Amino acid sequence: MHIKKTAGRRAPARRTRHASGSLIAVLVALVAVFAAACGDENEPVDPAGPAASTGAVDLTGVTLRVGDQISMLRSQLEAAGELDGTPYKVEWSQFQGGPTVIAAQTGGDIDLGTMGETPVVFAQAADSPVKVVGVSKIADPAKYNFALIVKKDSPIRTLADLKGRKILNSQGTVAQYLVGRALEKAGLTAEDVELVTMQQGGQAAYDRGDVDVVGIGGAPLVTTLAKNDDQVLVSSNGLLPGFNYLVARDGALADPELSAAIGDFLGRVARAQDWYNAHPDEAAGVVKSIYKVDDAIARGIVTLAPSQYVPIDETIIGAHQAEADFFAGEGVLKTDLDVSKVFDDRYNTIVTEVAQRRTGKS
Repeated sequence: MHIKKTAGRRAPARRTRHASGSLIAVLVALVAVFAAACGDENEPVDPAGPAASTGAVDLTGVTLRVGDQISMLRSQLEAAGELDGTPYKVEWSQFQGGPTVIAAQTGGDIDLGTMGETPVVFAQAADSPVKVVGVSKIADPAKYNFALIVKKDSPIRTLADLKGRKILNSQGTVAQYLVGRALEKAGLTAEDVELVTMQQGGQAAYDRGDVDVVGIGGAPLVTTLAKNDDQVLVSSNGLLPGFNYLVARDGALADPELSAAIGDFLGRVARAQDWYNAHPDEAAGVVKSIYKVDDAIARGIVTLAPSQYVPIDETIIGAHQAEADFFAGEGVLKTDLDVSKVFDDRYNTIVTEVAQRRTGKS
């Protein structure tokens, strides 16, 4: 597994050049300890080392800028009490979709963001300076959180019926991957259908009948199906990996203080997700407030496909590699990717501790 060596390891050495007297001796000693903890420059970063532990870094005055979508991450953390006592300030920004989060990170406007896995494939292809540092996946493999849907009165009843139909193509998103995999399953290609590309207004286009099929997931899937006008043509079960990522900006990972804050924040996010799964009634209250839905729909959103944070391992990287290879094979990507380069597992110890608490093994 590729682990990026961050420039943050050299920061203490730079500071010693501006110190004087006894302070220099103290800082040089700290650098020696720091170097011993990090080991050889070609070795992976120790997840328990200074870059991943708030105990080794003073986070007073640090601001972690987080990109959220519809305030869902923030609401979960607040409801679970996981934002209490953070040793740093959290500054929130809201986005619509993973690609816009990536764009903000590339511009240096935010340090951390949440998204599905597909935007990261295209981010790596574009050499965007980001790394996946946290992964949650659907806990029950029998459940799904994404689907291609059609109107109940549509003549489309099987995947074979997609031939010649208009399908919404939301580029750079999980929906794009699901469309591609569904066509593959049906023995069709993009040449056999009409892909209608738009980043916004897709649901309205589907409602008007401008497109025949749309990919939709999460809360919108539940709320749409609750209207009883639509039906699932094919679910993501077995077609998508069911991942959600916490993605960090390279520059933040290279900064010892921000890197430590990210590790602490990831632990809080993982615990908040477990709280959300274990308290469906309270979680439904959070969802109800965000989406302005009734109790039944809110409960349906919470129980649709609960996920949990897991350590980054070869299984996760392999599934992500398969997705990148798919897009390369379809000609959507112009080059093959080594996706191991976009994962940074320095925080695995933190996630493992949360997982152990979840299973009662700690």
